[in-house]
Amino acid sequence: MKFVDQLKNRLMYPAAYTYIAWQSNLSKIKSWGKKDQVRFAQPYAGQKIMLMALYQKGRIRDDVVAAMSAARALGIYVVGVNTLKLGNPDDYREVMDCYIERYNFGRDFGSYKSGFNYMYSQGLAEKCPRLLMINDSLFFSSKHMSSFLRDMFASNVEVLGSTENFEIEHHLGSFCIAMSNSILNHKKLKSYWRNYKCSDIRPLVIKTGEMKLSKVLKSTVSHLEGFRSLYDTAHVAKVLKSNPVILDGVANLSRHSDLVDWPRFSFAAVVKAFAANYVHSSATIAGVSVSLEGSDLSVVNTQYAGSVFEVEDYICNSINNSAAVGANLSATIRDEVVAQFVDCFARGSQIHQSNTFLHKIGLPLIKLDGIYRGMFNSRDIEKVTDDLDASQQESFRRIMYSRPFGGSVLTGWKLAAFMRGLI
Repeated sequence: MKFVDQLKNRLMYPAAYTYIAWQSNLSKIKSWGKKDQVRFAQPYAGQKIMLMALYQKGRIRDDVVAAMSAARALGIYVVGVNTLKLGNPDDYREVMDCYIERYNFGRDFGSYKSGFNYMYSQGLAEKCPRLLMINDSLFFSSKHMSSFLRDMFASNVEVLGSTENFEIEHHLGSFCIAMSNSILNHKKLKSYWRNYKCSDIRPLVIKTGEMKLSKVLKSTVSHLEGFRSLYDTAHVAKVLKSNPVILDGVANLSRHSDLVDWPRFSFAAVVKAFAANYVHSSATIAGVSVSLEGSDLSVVNTQYAGSVFEVEDYICNSINNSAAVGANLSATIRDEVVAQFVDCFARGSQIHQSNTFLHKIGLPLIKLDGIYRGMFNSRDIEKVTDDLDASQQESFRRIMYSRPFGGSVLTGWKLAAFMRGLI
């Protein structure tokens, strides 16, 4: 039945794409002649700028307001570009310096384009020391927001993303990228935004928006180290090697959803790799074929292991000379844990692959499409919720659980479109 469903979805995809493309073209036609409306704009005095692409109706979500407030507290000039309309925009003058409303076409990159065009046309870009582009496809955790913004704005890295993505090809997550004045005013970036064609077709926006933007930004930096992410693989490896508490609980901070095919970290994989590389039996010397690919250890001694310490205890109880090896055994096990986790972390979209872990170590951004895309399950959501400030836990749960996994709730052409990333 699964094969039949997959075949049906593939056959329906061309029709789904045609329909989505027709809707996008219709929205494009309706957008003709609709100019962006600047609802208010405070005088600009050369501050660093946060450009936020918004999709907010009536009122702005509390966590988004908190993120804007954190930026304003750091002296950041906040520009909001909204594809919907607020009931009373003036209510948000305390958290935004400039507020623009635009016709709802082009997704987040349409809003980014409007924001960049405004900054270029009004002369803000020339004076801006550093810009952070960000959008509200994220839940903003108040627990780490201020320190995160300080890191992004204080960095001297020319192009700094929050996280990176290795799916299809390496690029920075466009939901949060900071750049220096020289990059913001580079002729290649200006040309990119001038020529960018808005669309509501999601795969096209990813290709010509997120991925092409990364290529353009990478081509503008002065050296290779000028293009990277704050929470990259190197940073994660450093945290694991230097923070025993985080390392010990890494299994509980790993993704639990099995609806996507990216590898998931587990202590079972650690034990298997350890056994394959380090455990030997005298039986092999006598010519007896013995497999030591992990499962043999569990046959000898089955034991629950929820932490690195408990994994060490389990392996020590299964190896004859563990007492003699001592600290070397412990160090080897921990090195294997780090290696296994880092290998998993580097796969796909890092914020989706390891969002619980990233929040624990300081990233205040949680992807709102986590459940909908199958990246998170309820256990992942509850782990993140437990780590949030108590004042945000209820709203976070409501937002996340309101968008269940598309593969379970969508039917017909919408399911076909979802399975191929159209919606």
